[in-house]
Amino acid sequence: MMDPVALLQEYVRIDTSNPPGDCRAAADLLCKVLVGNGHIPITFGARPEKPNVLCHVGGTEEPGLVLIHHMDVVPARAEEWSVPPFSAEVRDGFLYGRGTLDTKGLGVAHLCAAIGTAKSGKLRRKLYFVANADEEVGGGEGAEFFIKHLPISFGRAYGMNEGGVGVRDIFGPGKYFLVNMWEKGPLWLRLSAAGRAGHGSRPSPKDPPARLTRALAKIASYRSPARLTGPVREMLRVLFALGRISLDPDALTGDPRDAEALEAFAREFPETDPLFRNTFAVTTLAAGFKPNVIPAHAEGTVDCRILPGEEPEIVAAQVQEMVREFDVAVETIFAEKPSGSPRGPLFDAVEDAVRTVHPDAVMVPYLSTGFTDSRFFRAVGVETYGLMPVLMAREDMGRIHGVDEKIPTAGIAEMTAAMTALIERWNSDSFGRRTA
Repeated sequence: MMDPVALLQEYVRIDTSNPPGDCRAAADLLCKVLVGNGHIPITFGARPEKPNVLCHVGGTEEPGLVLIHHMDVVPARAEEWSVPPFSAEVRDGFLYGRGTLDTKGLGVAHLCAAIGTAKSGKLRRKLYFVANADEEVGGGEGAEFFIKHLPISFGRAYGMNEGGVGVRDIFGPGKYFLVNMWEKGPLWLRLSAAGRAGHGSRPSPKDPPARLTRALAKIASYRSPARLTGPVREMLRVLFALGRISLDPDALTGDPRDAEALEAFAREFPETDPLFRNTFAVTTLAAGFKPNVIPAHAEGTVDCRILPGEEPEIVAAQVQEMVREFDVAVETIFAEKPSGSPRGPLFDAVEDAVRTVHPDAVMVPYLSTGFTDSRFFRAVGVETYGLMPVLMAREDMGRIHGVDEKIPTAGIAEMTAAMTALIERWNSDSFGRRTA
C-alpha cells in the first residue's frame, strides 16, 4: 500500500517552479507509480519540458470521472521561508513545501485513491487521472494544449480539480468545505507611460514614473460597487438555510440598498469581499536604472478579477477611462471570461464523500477568486468542480502561493480517504440512478 505522505515528499522535492515550469521529472514520478501498479499512462505536451500525463485507470461505463491537478508551482524565495521550500520537511504535524497545497497534495490524493479503488475492483465507470503542466502561467502549454490534442474522448464525464478547500470557522464555528463551482475571470493589464528622460534634480509631474504611479494609485484605491451574482446567491442560500448567516439573499431584489447589505456582510466575513465586486491589484512596477535619472519609460501591471456576467473588454475600457487624465497606455496582456458549472449529481457525491471523513462538514457551492485549468475542461463539456478536501485553519488560506506553504500530515490521509469515498460513490448504484 502506498504511503501518501512519503509520495508527496518525493513529489514536492522535484522543483517544478514556473517559470521555467519543467515538469519532466514530476511526470516521470507519476508515471512510475502508475506503471508500478499495473496501469498504462501516456504523456504528451507542447514541448518536451511541458508534458501532460493521462491515464485511463479503469471502468467502461459513463458518465466517467476525470481527476485533474497540475504539476507546476509558483516560484518560492528561499530566504523568505523558515525551511527550504523544496525540502518537504515534516515539522509539528505539517509537511512544508511549495506545491503541498497547490496542487501536488491534491495530485497525490487523486493518484492514491484512483489506484486503490482500481485494485478493489469497484470501478464500473471510466476513471481518468490527469496531471497538467503550465497552469501557473495560464495553461496555454498545459491543459489548453492537452484538451486540443487529447488522443481519446472522455465521453460523458465530470471533472474534479482544484479551486476549493476546507476551512475552519470561516462563517462562524464549523468545518466549511468550499466547492469551486464558478471562477472569476482574469484580466491582466499592462500600464505604461512614456516621455523624456531627465535629471533627478529637476522633476516634473509629467515624468513617466510620476504619471504611472498616480494612475496605479487610483486603480489600487478603487472599489467597484458590490453586487450579487447568481453563483454567490446560491452560496448564501445554503448558508442562510443552515442558519449560519443572517443575510437572506432572496430578500435582495436589486434595490440600491442591496449594496449596503452586501458591504455589511463583507465586513463581517472579510473573505467574501472579492466575491461581490471586480478587484484590481497592482502586481509589478518597473522603471529606471539609476537613482539620479528620471527614466523615459515606466510600466506596471494590474491583475483584475472580474465577476460572472462581466466582459473583459468592457472592464479594460473602464480602467482606461479611469486613468485617462494621466496619459498612460493600457494594454490587455491576458484575459479570460468567468467560467462555471451547474450544480449536479457530482456535488451530492462530493458532499457524501467528505462527510465520511468529516461528518459535520458544511458543503458550500463557491465562487473562486482564482482561475484554474477547469475552464478548459468545461469548454469541451466536462462539468468540472474544484475541491482539495483537506481542512485548513482560516489563517492558513493565504499560504497558497505564499511563504511557508504547508499541509497537515494527517490531512493528506484524510484527503485520500475522501477522494476514495468519492470514486466509490460515483460507482455505486444509488449515484448511477441519479446520473442516468
